[in-house]
Amino acid sequence: MKANYALRLFLTLFLFQATVSVTHAQELGDISFPNSGSAAAQEDFLTGVKALHSFQFDEARFAFERAQKIDPSFALAYWGQAMSDNHPLWAQQDVDAASAALNKLAPTFEARLASAPTEKEKEYLSAVETLYFSPGDKLQRDFAYSEQMARMHQRWPEDDEISIFYALSLLGTVRPGDQGYRRQALAASISQSVFARNEQHPGAAHFIIHSFDDPDHAILALPAATVYARIAPAAAHALHMPSHIFLQLGMWQDVVNSNIDAYAAAVTVNRKFGLAEGREDFHTLSWLAYANLMLGEFDEAGKNLADARAALDRNPDSAAVHNGYLNMRGRHVLETGQWTDVELAAPGTIEGSHANWVSVIGMSAAHLGNAGRSQAALARLAVIRDRMASAGRTYDAKKISILEKEVSAVLSLVKGDGENAVAFARDAAQTEMQEMQAPSGPPDPMKPAVELLADILLETNRPVEAIAAYEQSLKWIPGRTPSVRGLEKATAAAGRASR
Repeated sequence: MKANYALRLFLTLFLFQATVSVTHAQELGDISFPNSGSAAAQEDFLTGVKALHSFQFDEARFAFERAQKIDPSFALAYWGQAMSDNHPLWAQQDVDAASAALNKLAPTFEARLASAPTEKEKEYLSAVETLYFSPGDKLQRDFAYSEQMARMHQRWPEDDEISIFYALSLLGTVRPGDQGYRRQALAASISQSVFARNEQHPGAAHFIIHSFDDPDHAILALPAATVYARIAPAAAHALHMPSHIFLQLGMWQDVVNSNIDAYAAAVTVNRKFGLAEGREDFHTLSWLAYANLMLGEFDEAGKNLADARAALDRNPDSAAVHNGYLNMRGRHVLETGQWTDVELAAPGTIEGSHANWVSVIGMSAAHLGNAGRSQAALARLAVIRDRMASAGRTYDAKKISILEKEVSAVLSLVKGDGENAVAFARDAAQTEMQEMQAPSGPPDPMKPAVELLADILLETNRPVEAIAAYEQSLKWIPGRTPSVRGLEKATAAAGRASR
């Protein structure tokens, strides 16, 4: 792999750039969406909808704007532009941008409805109005929107586009820490029905993957994951998404291959549309680096990290790029054990308030014998946790509490206090397993707490307990290499102890 990685990335980037000018009508999948727009505007409109299905939001916006220029009275072209300003699974929306898009059609909701010549188009406009302007916060609006899409689905159950937007709306109501699986199961069922009717539908394949993106259900999405990239090869996100399932199944080489292609596509799309670095490009690059780390390809992961550093050098004022780089750098330190001697940055800076990076500084300091810096990192994490809790970000605050316990566990271990090290790590693992959701990507916290517990149990000569912890870790993150190797060591140690 080492010899072929750079060549593969170069060829992928070259070939993607060579084909990017080809029409997207066939490169983003195949859908049917009858509407009242002019024939001349259909290709751009359908490109926009298919781009929405693959979360290519910028490309979708540009396509809908082209459709508007061709047919200024095309109501759904304005609906589509507004939909591109909502990012359902990230709980993000730009209300001002959506309002501006809809106001181009007409200045009031009533006037916009009057401009839509069919009942379905009126319902789409009513739904997007609910998504942005109904009472309550984002979550309340997401539920109201999903309920409206449910009514549309009940009225037109054979309309695949309504079905798919309804399925996505269900996933858009899920938040970290939510209990139960009913909404994801319903979204999966609807998406699978559409997929059975149209195996080239990008949204169907995409949302099957998101619905089953956890260790218990991932195997059910493998058929969709193996074809999604071929359905929409022009979409960087479509090239990346199969790796969600590959990662859940511990298929590390497949994760690498997916994200080499996706990273090249994301870089090309950024260049084509003049988009800022730090979103899809960093997302795919970080997954590529993590999979290389899991394969033990530390040199290749180092090259990925160098690419991220170069992006930060090009964009020194970009918080997105800086945060993405710190995540990658912190993960590289943890997975390689190459502990870093880095000062704790000031609280008001990105580096000084980035919880994962602060925790890596704390663990590194503990391993390097700098207990004072490790304690300072713990104090900083406490401040970050309190700030999140005060802002109502309870789930994120719990995640920080896990990081605190992990740093405390490592610090206790290097001080020779094995009992406290185990106690801190066990507490962190219980919080992780009982109150957090299994990760849908590289673990966050970056060191799985139950794996750290297993490491410490093994380090303190408790191999039988370590075996149980490693097995639990592998249920949490299947195939994770450090847990696989740790389990092998613990099993061997337990065998020696029993002789």
